[in-house]
Amino acid sequence: MAYITPELVTSPRGAISDLRVVRDGGESDWSLARMKWYGKDCWAMRWNGNQDNHGIGNPQSRGVPTWFILPDNVGELINRSLTLLD
Repeated sequence: MAYITPELVTSPRGAISDLRVVRDGGESDWSLARMKWYGKDCWAMRWNGNQDNHGIGNPQSRGVPTWFILPDNVGELINRSLTLLD
């Protein structure tokens, strides 16, 4: 199965809006995104797959690539870390 870029991971469609990929490590690496999940701002991540053996990456649901929504306290740590970089 072909590698899916994180910008194309929008399932479930009714849950995700305003997807902004902050980090895309490319094939065989991980991605981090900011999005609205059912209207609430959140952070999410996923392991990107690759052409060879990991296909669409992880997580996935029934063969459809998805995101792992990070807990709010982890999102707060990311926000603080990004503020320190400014």
